[in-house]
Amino acid sequence: MFRGEFFYLPKNVCEINKVTLFYLVLLLYVCVTKLKSMETSVLTTKGQLLIPKRLRTKYGIKSGVKVIFEETKDGLIIKPMDEHYFESLAGILKSSLPSTNEYMKMKQEEKELEERKMNLIFGKAKKSK
Repeated sequence: MFRGEFFYLPKNVCEINKVTLFYLVLLLYVCVTKLKSMETSVLTTKGQLLIPKRLRTKYGIKSGVKVIFEETKDGLIIKPMDEHYFESLAGILKSSLPSTNEYMKMKQEEKELEERKMNLIFGKAKKSK
């Protein structure tokens, strides 16, 4: 008998199906390496989830850092809300919102218009007295 790492195969099976065995070993290798890079965690009764240390270190998630939960069609993505996250949002609303200078100019024009209205209303009231 041929003794593999996880199973026993009769000698004639190995000789007849060397190609099949090769693909089986390749598939097993891929599965094992995937499982090594996949880490798990258990959700507590309070709804808390522990992120493994290796992943916290790799992605810069420190104690007290807020994270965002993003839903996708494939599942849930957890991203730290750090400076890189906010930099990625910069410019999203640029086309729809005025700049600070434009906004200040609009407010000044609005204020001048209100003053003219008040002068018209109260200016006539003073003249009529």
